[in-house]
Amino acid sequence: MKLRTETGSGQTAGLTRALLQVLEYKSDLKQYWKRSHGHAISSMSSCPLFHHVFRTLDKAGRPRRATDEPPEPASILVGHAETLLPLLSLLGLYKDQTPPTASNYHSQHGRSFRSSLIVPYAANVLFVLYDCQRGPRLQLLVNESPVRFPGLENEDAPLYRDVRAVYRHLLDGCDFEKECEGRSVGRAPNIEL
Repeated sequence: MKLRTETGSGQTAGLTRALLQVLEYKSDLKQYWKRSHGHAISSMSSCPLFHHVFRTLDKAGRPRRATDEPPEPASILVGHAETLLPLLSLLGLYKDQTPPTASNYHSQHGRSFRSSLIVPYAANVLFVLYDCQRGPRLQLLVNESPVRFPGLENEDAPLYRDVRAVYRHLLDGCDFEKECEGRSVGRAPNIEL
């Protein structure tokens, strides 16, 4: 929701910077509570995608004999912001210490969760596996910019085994179908922002 605030810029003419920041925050509240860290079940919807990514990385990173077929040079999946945001949340990215709410707007100006920057139009996530001397290394890029894995903030491309160790709880669990068992079938009233 990046908007230009120049005078006479069409749709935003007459909107003040303060009003635009409030509108951005409203959008962030919606995305945070609907598709991100607001509710654990939101990010759990990305468990199948998370497991697919790591199975693909496991296959590409395992040692090979000369007779083995080489791994695919790339695995490309296409989706929407509604797919990427829960995955990034599952990975623990862009999680501020204090969650955004309607009542703490004034203390949230320095927040890292800004949906317009995290999942703009044509957003993308890249997992780049490097074949290195000490073992495979994994670099994460969000919208072509390097992002460090939570718990491994000292390196842009930590050892893949260290990344797997950080996410062991998800690799061993994170079963969306099981997570949804026993939940009420009916829908709650729509209180969407």
